[in-house]
Amino acid sequence: MLELGVWAMNTGLGGARPGVAVMKRCGLTVIMPLGVMVLLAGCARVPQGGGEGSGVSPVPVTAASEPTSPAPIPSPTPAAQTNYFGEAVNRATSAVVLGQSAQSSADWQLAVGRWQQAVDLMRQVPSGDPNYTQAQAKVQEYQQNLAAAQRRADDQPAVTAAPAPVATPHGLVAQIPIQERRGGTPVVSVTLQGQRGRHSFPMLFDTGATGTLITSAMAEEVGVVIVGSTQAKIADGSIVDLPIGYVDVIEVGGLRKTSMTVAIGGSVGLLGQDVYGEFGIAMGSHVINLHK
Repeated sequence: MLELGVWAMNTGLGGARPGVAVMKRCGLTVIMPLGVMVLLAGCARVPQGGGEGSGVSPVPVTAASEPTSPAPIPSPTPAAQTNYFGEAVNRATSAVVLGQSAQSSADWQLAVGRWQQAVDLMRQVPSGDPNYTQAQAKVQEYQQNLAAAQRRADDQPAVTAAPAPVATPHGLVAQIPIQERRGGTPVVSVTLQGQRGRHSFPMLFDTGATGTLITSAMAEEVGVVIVGSTQAKIADGSIVDLPIGYVDVIEVGGLRKTSMTVAIGGSVGLLGQDVYGEFGIAMGSHVINLHK
């Protein structure tokens, strides 16, 4: 029991009474008189760390760390899918615009290329696309437009070189090129000169008109001076009053007339017999010859 008393004192327990041993083990505190022998089954004297002569160093207890979860691996961003339906509609819209302004075979070939691109893209619309059913109908529609544009490209006349000038026959006064025909009547280029300058206008070469008629816009542009009015019979047989004025010069196909009186009205100019009536007329498919 002396050993227990010594051990109790070595532990440094405060408040130990003389003659009483105090032992702490397995979470229990046992107080006993020194004169009593106690057998503790399963318990042994445990030296207290840090005491003099104990020879045992305390072992630090480290709290177990929780396992570290691996960092989540980011999922790859799916690549943006091509909107085949929208791209096809854009190509078709471009083809329509090109067709509205096409004037040559080359212009129509551009429209053909756009329609072909629209067809190819529309065919690639996947079956899971909400526009798939509409896309199948658009393929048929675009193919029809493609064929129509191809026909227009094939029908455009090739650009030909201007014909070589021919020698002027004896007695020929003027050769007037025909620009086009309207209802069978030739349209020729006529130059008018007034107080505001010279300008050329397309006019009908109307052999049934005794006098020359210009529109109010033509008169305003060249500066025709109004000097009076005249009565004229129009196509429906009615008689109308028209202002008249002087034109300084009228030129057509090399023929030149000065100080000519013209009527003003209507929506298209008429070149009358007062300009060319004194000459013989030989009208071809592309040119009008005036001769003595």
